[in-house]
Amino acid sequence: MNTIFLTPYTLIENTDYPTDTKIVIRASDFENVLFQDGRITFSFINCRFKKLEIENSDTIEFKDISIQFISCYIEEITVENIITTNLSIFFGSSILQGRIKNSNLLSVTVNNCFLNNSLFLLDLKKAVVSFTEENIYPVRWKRLLKSVNATLENLLLEKQSFYIYDCKEIVFNFNENSTDKIGLYKRPHSNNIENKIGYFLSEAEKKNFKVSLNIQYSADKEHKLTKVINAKLLALSISGYSTGEVLVENCKIDSWYIRNFSAQLGSNFYDIKPFRKETEETKLEIHKSNLDKVWFDNVSFDGYSTISLYRNKFGQTTLTACDFPTTYKGFDKIQTIENIHYPDKKDNNYFKTRYEIFVQFKKQLEASGNFYEAQKFQAISNEALKNIENLPYWDRLILKVNSLSNNHGLSIKEPFIATIAISIVFYVLYLWSLGRIFNCSDVDWNLVGYYFSFLDITHRSDFLVNKTELNGFSLTIDYFNKILVGFLIYQFIAAFRKYGKK
Repeated sequence: MNTIFLTPYTLIENTDYPTDTKIVIRASDFENVLFQDGRITFSFINCRFKKLEIENSDTIEFKDISIQFISCYIEEITVENIITTNLSIFFGSSILQGRIKNSNLLSVTVNNCFLNNSLFLLDLKKAVVSFTEENIYPVRWKRLLKSVNATLENLLLEKQSFYIYDCKEIVFNFNENSTDKIGLYKRPHSNNIENKIGYFLSEAEKKNFKVSLNIQYSADKEHKLTKVINAKLLALSISGYSTGEVLVENCKIDSWYIRNFSAQLGSNFYDIKPFRKETEETKLEIHKSNLDKVWFDNVSFDGYSTISLYRNKFGQTTLTACDFPTTYKGFDKIQTIENIHYPDKKDNNYFKTRYEIFVQFKKQLEASGNFYEAQKFQAISNEALKNIENLPYWDRLILKVNSLSNNHGLSIKEPFIATIAISIVFYVLYLWSLGRIFNCSDVDWNLVGYYFSFLDITHRSDFLVNKTELNGFSLTIDYFNKILVGFLIYQFIAAFRKYGKK
């Protein structure tokens, strides 16, 4: 193994390390060295490493130690043995993969990097992963790719997977171009030839990046804050017990998994929707999680093609400005299955669990004052209840009738149309039973006006003819008309007053 001892404030450029390499940071190297504020302690630029290890075995009395890798290729990096608590590591515009685990490290920052496959950031004080469009330099990237016989197309085929476990502070951020420009542009106020030309990505190019983020928490670890902001992700997975606050805001996420998760200080999920909805299957799974103190705000639940909600505790969950399906068919995407990747595997209590989930959603929406969405969940929960096998026959019948008559209190169209159609049919039968229609006599146009009297369910049985002219058939028709039309009028009024319900 090739061992490197570094001198503070030195720069190493354009160097290949074809064998396993260890960078050793020693206290002796800092003897008689004055701290220079604003300068990077150790810098590697345009270097290539096969296997790299960073080691420190003693405490270093120095205000701040930083090591950066710019435009470097690191086939595999390992950082575990660090004693000093003032060391920071920065990777910029590089290609790398590996594992960094140490609770003494001050911070690890990764900016605009490609991963060969994955990068593990474990037990760190602070982990920062960022993608910033203003720092894309085509000249640097072209030289780096050429030096390792790689192409941008091949890199884009690979999934970039970040695994961040038990870091006290996590920041994962995408900072996009705020102008309408795309492609190459000249950067002002830059004298370095490598930085003179910048590049802004198009929306199609951004969709080629397949970045996944997996965040895990352990209950026995300290967590302060997790921020995932403006991210465009192929997948986001969050699991475990966080003792800090979790914020996921303004993100586009194709597949989103929350499993066995709870947060002591609460979680906010704001403005989240799928990114590649047109080309990718989008999934949202919330599995065995405690959603107490969790706020879903402006989340596009309707945008995901499959949603699984399985054995979750909602507690004081808040739902505001979220998009839900508008039809029963759309609600079919919301399932209660143990594993979203096996949608056909359903337990025996599937519909009962589904019913209870929808009832919980209804209660949470009512608590936030969103009665519009709450009533939709009331209706869809009744549809799920109707499918429970051991439901009594008459309860099932009531649910079926209510579903047809006014869509469980949501629709005024169904009872209105049904009232007109059924009353006209009964009126025609009523007139036919009295011989006032379908005969050779002239048309009596007054019968059109008498229809409205027939529509009034309080009308007298002899409103049209004398009692002596009535027969059993006409009285039967009149009786059943009053029952059915009366029921439909009630259903119409019930649906019409749905916003007046408390």
